[in-house]
Amino acid sequence: MGTIRSGPSAHRHEAGDLVHSDKQIVRKAEDILMCMANAASALKLFRSDHPTVKNFVDSLSGKFDDFFKTYARLEVGVEEYSFTCAGQVVYTDETTIKSLPFFFFKDGTQILYFYRGLGRQELLDFLELIKEVSQKPGGDNDIVAALWVSDFSNIQYYAPDEFLENQILAEKRETLADRDLPELPSDLAHETLEVKVDLAKFSQGRIELKPEDMEKFQWRPGAEEVSPETAPAEAQAEVSPSSPDDSSGLSPSPAATADPNLNESEVRDLDAMVHANRVLWPEEEFVNLTAEVVYLEADLAICAASLDVLSEFQLEQLRQGQFSTATMIIGKVRDLLSHIGKESPQKTALIEACLQKLVGRKTLEAVESLLSTNASVDWTALLEFFKLLGPMTLPMSAGFYEAQRDPGIRTSILEFIKTTGGDDPGRIARLANDSRPSLSLEVIRILTDLPDLKGISHLSAFLMFKSRDIKLEVIHALGGRRDEMSNKILMGFLKDPDEELRIQAAMKLNPTEEKSRIVHLIHEASDPGFRKKSPKEKQAILSFLGRTRSAEALAFLVGVLGRTTLWPSAKNTEMRLAAVAGLESMGTAEASAALEEGARGRGRKVREACAQALARTLKGSAPIS
Repeated sequence: MGTIRSGPSAHRHEAGDLVHSDKQIVRKAEDILMCMANAASALKLFRSDHPTVKNFVDSLSGKFDDFFKTYARLEVGVEEYSFTCAGQVVYTDETTIKSLPFFFFKDGTQILYFYRGLGRQELLDFLELIKEVSQKPGGDNDIVAALWVSDFSNIQYYAPDEFLENQILAEKRETLADRDLPELPSDLAHETLEVKVDLAKFSQGRIELKPEDMEKFQWRPGAEEVSPETAPAEAQAEVSPSSPDDSSGLSPSPAATADPNLNESEVRDLDAMVHANRVLWPEEEFVNLTAEVVYLEADLAICAASLDVLSEFQLEQLRQGQFSTATMIIGKVRDLLSHIGKESPQKTALIEACLQKLVGRKTLEAVESLLSTNASVDWTALLEFFKLLGPMTLPMSAGFYEAQRDPGIRTSILEFIKTTGGDDPGRIARLANDSRPSLSLEVIRILTDLPDLKGISHLSAFLMFKSRDIKLEVIHALGGRRDEMSNKILMGFLKDPDEELRIQAAMKLNPTEEKSRIVHLIHEASDPGFRKKSPKEKQAILSFLGRTRSAEALAFLVGVLGRTTLWPSAKNTEMRLAAVAGLESMGTAEASAALEEGARGRGRKVREACAQALARTLKGSAPIS
């Protein structure tokens, strides 16, 4: 059964017994077998023409070519979880489901031989065979049989026949034991027995039950009483076929022995969780192997190439929407960095450069490329991935929020924005713009809700917006506040081109404003250009001046009310009526005296307005806004 060109010789030596040439072979074998495991892992994920696979196969072929320049044959011993060379362990992987040594060992392979003349295509065929056999179900994945059929020219193996015979005999004994059948006498073991069956008698006769069979129909302590009618059905349930876990020879899943009070859905969830923890996905295997290469490899060029492979693999996973894999890659590289630390400054620099790539511009471009195709997206996994990248993802997240229509997804994105940008209000404020009206309204709420007024000053950015609705939201958000910065921003809105915004801002101004700003506003109201504003806007601003109850405002309003012209003037009348509104909002004795004076002055409209304002003041009713 074993196919070899010379007798087996793989066995362990002490490291100190190795001569210089053996040590060289061991070092080269370590490099070759690590690369082989990586190539086999990559081939499970990608086609053979994929760039990642090509790189690994080219690298592996190059390592063999270099080895064969000096040596004619590489002899690799196969142990349960290790490969050996020259008596030394050169590669170990104790994870059964992905271990390459175990893959060969389980079918009886004890030694692998690689001969000079091994070319790239034969090497690729060998790796393809490993992939093909590993993906077959348990009974068909015999690598020894596959190697025998393939009959490679420069790859041979040694698998002793007695191993296979023992394995067959052991399986036979297990089968007999399972059936509880007696073994044949030794003198009949190799005889051919003729068995005749009369099919007609299958429907005749009767079944005699043994005492132990009858016990299944009897009442047992601790069980409910079984009626004769229900006994056969329950007995049938007792001897129902075993679960798939039992028939596979594996231990039953925890769900099979779980609390009987679990419902069907909970049992399925439990089984899924157990399965997920028992399986190592090909992507994870590939990432683990590549990280292991970087950790163990002394050649910096190989480390750099392996890290480049990880970077490209991450971009490919992102384009396919596999955000969990991309997250795992970043986590694995960060782990590498923490483990290597200061031990190898040059390798540390390579890993840091790789991390910069993993969280760099191309990463975001890959995500954007995926979402531009309207592909289905796991938003939970994407936002978890974005958490690793940090604030650099906020602009893209803002775009996703505006384009998204699902309320649940919008809520998740908004929560991510709050969490990621919360320490820097300016970062959040920069996400708002006229092209993102929905997000801009949310940004206003986030900034106004931040503790210690941290976000208020950043609302001044909205003064330059074009959207009327967004600016109105800012004005309303600031209107109920009494801090100086809020009032300063509202004063800024008094210069907005939109009259309605100016009026709303004036109505929301805090009357306890400092004197300098009141004086500045009086100066603006005294300007001839102010007279061109609409009556409503004039009234709003002069009403604010009245609410300040300052001496400067009182003097200004009394002066405006008493100002008359030789010829009737509509603009002057509008200013005097606005002054009436300002004095009414002031509500002081001095303001009432001025209104009484105005009620006796010139201009019928002004006199009537003063009389009505006085009447409302005396009744204690609120002034008309």
